[in-house]
Amino acid sequence: MSEKWEEVITDPEEKKVFEALADPQWDFRTVEGIQRSTHLPYERIVEILRRHDDLIRKSAVPDGQGRDLYTLPSKKTRGIELFNLLRTFITKSLS
Repeated sequence: MSEKWEEVITDPEEKKVFEALADPQWDFRTVEGIQRSTHLPYERIVEILRRHDDLIRKSAVPDGQGRDLYTLPSKKTRGIELFNLLRTFITKSLS
């Protein structure tokens, strides 16, 4: 998708979610992390993420607690993300 979220998102609650994803302090966010930043209900955040899945990137690897991680496509893939993906692939291959 070539559109930027800033050009598409107009709803105030949806803007809060995307602003939380854009926060440079974090590479990826869990729904719980987005909830702490936005004070929106968990279910509403999940709904927004699903509605705009074309504007977000979900990590192929969950966090240490098994939770899904989300970011913006504009955030570059970092070495640690690639390492975690490789580690997960190897672990599943050996199981």
